Amino acid sequence: MRILQVHNRYQGGRGGEDRVMDNESRLLRTNGHEVHQFTAHNDEIGTGWNKFRAAQRMAYSKDGARRVAQAIATYRPDIVHVHNFHYVLTPSIFDACREARVPSLQTLHNFRGICASATFMREGRVCEDCLHGSPYLSVLHRCYEGSALKTLPIARTIAYHRRRKTWQNKVDRFIALTEFGKRKYVEGGYAEKRISVKPNFSYPPDPEWQDGADADRSGALFVGHLLPWKGIAMLMEAWRDIPTPLRVAGSGPLLHLVKQAKDHGVTELGLLDAKAVYQEMRRASFLVFSSVWYECFPLTFIEAFAAGLPIIAAKLGAAEDIITHGETGLHFTPGDPASLAEVVAWAEAHPEDMARMGENAQATYKTLYTPEANYLLLMKIYEKTIDIYR
Repeated sequence: MRILQVHNRYQGGRGGEDRVMDNESRLLRTNGHEVHQFTAHNDEIGTGWNKFRAAQRMAYSKDGARRVAQAIATYRPDIVHVHNFHYVLTPSIFDACREARVPSLQTLHNFRGICASATFMREGRVCEDCLHGSPYLSVLHRCYEGSALKTLPIARTIAYHRRRKTWQNKVDRFIALTEFGKRKYVEGGYAEKRISVKPNFSYPPDPEWQDGADADRSGALFVGHLLPWKGIAMLMEAWRDIPTPLRVAGSGPLLHLVKQAKDHGVTELGLLDAKAVYQEMRRASFLVFSSVWYECFPLTFIEAFAAGLPIIAAKLGAAEDIITHGETGLHFTPGDPASLAEVVAWAEAHPEDMARMGENAQATYKTLYTPEANYLLLMKIYEKTIDIYR
């Protein structure tokens, strides 16, 4: 099969969506498929007048459609798999696929199609106002980077494609990462019959990374960006009353909160590479996941499961689907430091139960989140999408 992957890269470093696309590309090529990647980058937007023009074209870019049409003509794919189109390419690319009579599908990595912030977060809490109402409410709330002006073109894009019924008529299939994500998109007007569920996956850890692993598991571990919606403030507040040592791997604007918590048993590890993260996961008793927004499918979950590490996470969004309470981890009340402290205390008092959950987590990885399992799911989705055109 010949697959064209289309992706609009964000500004800044390589993110989770980039990793997912590259993992799928490697997986498909390993199984004998021909994969081509067409990418744009938000750095193309530039500054000043160019930025204003890009905002005007955000809902529909003829240039984005032209570029993807050219890639289709060059590579002649059997299917086009879109990972992201914000903000250079825009949803116009699906018109290019339709005009070329090439099946298209999109992975729903976040909630940008139905929420201007892509996170369902406002002022530190979950907000679904635009899901059931006008997307222009997001402009009033300044949902994107705290700016009404920056939010307006995103709200206009959501409204335009709702009205145009792009998601019902132009895209052949969507991939949601969890049943929770699928439910939210269906609430937002996407056709349920067009949404398949396929989780992310990760390659198994390098065998050479096993040295010195988990002989004496102890303490808690956090891995992730130090951002407000990751619940960092709540996590540091909770740890004032938790005697268990916490090691924090990551960087971001809330790093100062981690540094300030060093007297409460919190150790800052900084930004670690994949090998170092895995080794930390093999040393810890459990991973703490404190996000206060609807995460779609954190790769950290899969990496923890692969390392046999149970997860203590807020009962919110994808975490509720992925982590089975008492089997592969534990849930606490979202945004509640006292609830987190209570659950951590239980985990520390029941090491045998936590070890069993770690074993279950690793078994779950081997069943659901390996490359082999994911390949079978992906090919079924591709074949189902292509069948529409036969």
